[in-house]
Amino acid sequence: MKAAGFVLTAAVLAAGSASAADTAGFAFLRIPVGARAAAMGGAFCAVPGDPTSLYWNPASAVSVSSQTITTHYTGYFLDMQGGFAGWVSPSEDDAIGVSANYFYGGSFERTTMQDPLGTGEQFSSSSVAVAGTYARSLTPTINVGATGKFVYSSIDEYSGNAFFVDAGATWRPSAGSPMTTALVVRNAGIQTKAFYRENDPTPTEIAAGCSYSFAGPGVLVSAEVSYPVNGDPNAALGVEYAPMDMLTLRLGGNLRDMDSSKEAGGGFVDGMAFGMGTSFNRLALDYCFKPFADLGSVHRISLGYTL
Repeated sequence: MKAAGFVLTAAVLAAGSASAADTAGFAFLRIPVGARAAAMGGAFCAVPGDPTSLYWNPASAVSVSSQTITTHYTGYFLDMQGGFAGWVSPSEDDAIGVSANYFYGGSFERTTMQDPLGTGEQFSSSSVAVAGTYARSLTPTINVGATGKFVYSSIDEYSGNAFFVDAGATWRPSAGSPMTTALVVRNAGIQTKAFYRENDPTPTEIAAGCSYSFAGPGVLVSAEVSYPVNGDPNAALGVEYAPMDMLTLRLGGNLRDMDSSKEAGGGFVDGMAFGMGTSFNRLALDYCFKPFADLGSVHRISLGYTL
């Protein structure tokens, strides 16, 4: 009897994923990637020029200024952790990229109906997605892109895998416009191997967003609405302010985190995310702090290097 341990792991994963859980399988794919994006509440599908577009919207990979490597690490509750690594190489009219996204659910004591206090054995959970991206500029104001990804997840002796595709587009009113709009479909595909007997619902979602950059005060505002096929709709808003060349401050939130905070007895602050970033020469460093009312806090760190 491993049911108790299996259910416990699933519950902990859902808590660790927070806004990413919903009712779909491979839920780790909805965990925000990048400390900058997470600090802006996940309102990021329309933000241009960031290498984590490999995750948020493949069409934006064309707007990355030069070849870049990006890494991201998230320290969750208990010993759970997640990470992302990506490389994007833009040219004049197109861009290519590769990335890997992982989540480790930690180790847990196995319990059974006969041994509810534990058998002395442990089991763990982990997930990984490996992806390739291609993006192209159709016109000076329209970019499109697609990402194909192979996903594998395991819980104890159970495992499942899937193949998903992201497809996105961005549009600007004119070349060089401070406003960018975006539409993206994430994680559309099929589960090629079930964990048990039946396939899980896929974590497919549709998102649309808009960002606007105010060059004078150094402010970027971004908004996004998303509709998961298996889950509740969400809306996010993020703000970024650069008071000086080497310092950027960020603040954001979304309805899903606000609802989770309310259900856990938390306040408005527990539904928000906070962050800051700095850059020097070719190196960029970003940090995000995300409080959770009932579980503690999550820290995210991202490092980017321009080749």
